[in-house]
Amino acid sequence: MKALWKKFQVCAIAVSVCMLILGIVMLVWPEISAVTICVILGALCAAAGVYKLVRYFRLGFAGVFFRFDLGAGILYILAGLLLLIHPQDATAILPMAVIYILFGSVMDIQTAVEMHRFGLGNWVLSLILGILNTLLGFYLLFNPFSGASALMMAVGICLIVGSIQNLYSVFCISKAIRDSKKDRIIDVEWT
Repeated sequence: MKALWKKFQVCAIAVSVCMLILGIVMLVWPEISAVTICVILGALCAAAGVYKLVRYFRLGFAGVFFRFDLGAGILYILAGLLLLIHPQDATAILPMAVIYILFGSVMDIQTAVEMHRFGLGNWVLSLILGILNTLLGFYLLFNPFSGASALMMAVGICLIVGSIQNLYSVFCISKAIRDSKKDRIIDVEWT
């Protein structure tokens, strides 16, 4: 189990770091071609979807925090394929990134609630980051910007917040798994 979790931990960190870098690039250089961003975001979505599907089918105890990974993985793969197949229609497809951000942030809120239900510490920051990313996603959805540059910056901010939240969740869950190994079970009979 420990080796399997390590693999998933490395994959989650890699995807989150890629999202963080893409968010920073979109924030610093918003004039970058939307087509380029769609291709990169599509590849990240597809990779995250495959990761979520594999994690759903392979993870044991820690899988309780990822119980919606089957549906999320399928949706991420579909969004990634859509972005990869039609990158030239970036202006029409880029709002898909907002849907991706909203879906992911709602799942992050659920992870924080699950962390709280199982008594894991530090769930509050995870919840706050999930709510913040959800609010940013709704802002993007209901207040479309007139310029593509502003949209790119806003999506970049959402990706940065989401990646920080993902990294924090991985840290908290890894700590919980390490701490659970320290617990000893004593079998007794009541007479």
